[in-house]
Amino acid sequence: MIQFEKFTFAELHAMSGSELEQYAERGEAFRCDLSRGVIHYLSYPDKWLCDMEHGCEFGAGAPVNIRLTLKARMSVTLCFTSSSDDVPYWQMYLPFDGGASVAWLYCSETFDPEHIFYTLQRIEGLVSAGYTTPERLAVALHKSGGAV
Repeated sequence: MIQFEKFTFAELHAMSGSELEQYAERGEAFRCDLSRGVIHYLSYPDKWLCDMEHGCEFGAGAPVNIRLTLKARMSVTLCFTSSSDDVPYWQMYLPFDGGASVAWLYCSETFDPEHIFYTLQRIEGLVSAGYTTPERLAVALHKSGGAV
């Protein structure tokens, strides 16, 4: 039986981009353990699907690279990445215009699952209000101060 490393929230919260990078560089299994730890503490709403990067399918720009997709609108996918050596911030963004543009939803030096959960609920509310494409969501979020 494979034993996965379990991280406490305090460990994930305290890890710097360099520490996350060093851990992930130990191999794919270690990187997956790291991603599983983050997903465990995300506690995303049931209306969302969650997928983590295993190799380089999402671009591999950070040790943790997660996609959250709204089940009711599969075109609404948020990208969530950890800090790294190059970028010292945890980030979440909404790609739109076929991936040519992004609306930045979250940028923090630390992992903050409550803020992520709040952002996902806000997106759900906007979709319910009729903003059903990534482009319309980006505009609505920008106008309301929820995105840059």
